[in-house]
Amino acid sequence: MGQQPSIPTDLTREVQVIGAGFSRTGTVSFALALEKLLKGPVCHSGTAILRREEGYVQKWITIQDSSASEEVIEENLRNLTAGYVATTDCPAIQFTGELMRLYPNAIVICTTRDKEGWWKSAQALMRNTGLWWLDIMFWPMPTLRYFGRWRDTVGLRLEKVYQTSKKNLDGPQLLEIHEDYVRRVVPAEKLFFFNVKDGWEPLCKILNCPVPDEPFPRANDGQAMQEFFENMVKAAVLRWGQMAVVSGACIAMGFWAWR
Repeated sequence: MGQQPSIPTDLTREVQVIGAGFSRTGTVSFALALEKLLKGPVCHSGTAILRREEGYVQKWITIQDSSASEEVIEENLRNLTAGYVATTDCPAIQFTGELMRLYPNAIVICTTRDKEGWWKSAQALMRNTGLWWLDIMFWPMPTLRYFGRWRDTVGLRLEKVYQTSKKNLDGPQLLEIHEDYVRRVVPAEKLFFFNVKDGWEPLCKILNCPVPDEPFPRANDGQAMQEFFENMVKAAVLRWGQMAVVSGACIAMGFWAWR
């Protein structure tokens, strides 16, 4: 998990923890910790939409569309989260209220950090995902060919759930806007805030479970994402090169056949 998505095998398991923290609040470390404590696969949705099969990301795109009905959202969310014991990261965090209704026995844990430090880290992510040429570069790549459409519908979904315009989502206040949304859709008795810097103790207290005799997971999701995009761009360049060679060979063969 983190670089590779966790894939559930027992689809009868249900979500026990809805992770509502925004990307760059330690969501990978949090997901790794939950996998240990809950003894099951955790859907780090930011990893899943980049690494899982095309049908998976297409379902997220469907429910992020502003015209998606509650019935369509519920049906797809049930399929997207089947077999997982927890969810974390974006895009799942945009559906915190809907996940609460789908899994009424679950609790919500929102990872958090100081908003200025968070914004500095989040900007690096936004720069990577907002490059205009990525849509063209990823066109021949399985799953990633849908990245541009997914990214665009994320923006539409955020404006809808935060009840604000896009211009208000550019700055460190975005973290506060998101956490206000979480407080609005989650009953107070079900909601907990957690900073991964605090380690096992507060998290285990929330979950009422023993503290593991090992260090708390410390994953650098910023570095991992940077490396992922660099590797995918290299793979895409290679794919385009292969396509160019094949196309050139076909043209040459056609030319010689015509002569």
